[in-house]
Amino acid sequence: MQHEIGIESLAVVPIVVDDLDEALEFYTETLGFEIRSDDEFEMGEHTGRWLTVGVPGEGLEMALTPVDEPYYDDEAREHLEAKLGTQTWYTFRTADCHATVAALEAAGVEITREPTEYAWGIEAMFADPFGNEFSVFEYSSD
Repeated sequence: MQHEIGIESLAVVPIVVDDLDEALEFYTETLGFEIRSDDEFEMGEHTGRWLTVGVPGEGLEMALTPVDEPYYDDEAREHLEAKLGTQTWYTFRTADCHATVAALEAAGVEITREPTEYAWGIEAMFADPFGNEFSVFEYSSD
């Protein structure tokens, strides 16, 4: 008997950061994302913060995940520290890669790879203040 798995979509991806408030400012004020969730929660005797942002009009949320929380055990803390500033390779779609890169540069965002043309489109890379890298991709119109 076959069972229907029932997965409908990818909903949340983690982005490991050093400072939640700095990350919130970068993603909302610099990139123009919207806050989806900003809630405190209890984890044992500690309080945590669930903070997600997303591109306006899109369903996917990015969970801004701090490296160090009092409720993390050593293994969780080490795991997150190892992920901080690594390439995520999450890709944002854009209609004009060159214009997006120019706007990112004007906003002070670090461009880690200039626009590169491929048969299937144009891609560039940028980094957040924590070293996490992202791709912006313009699909070819052919």
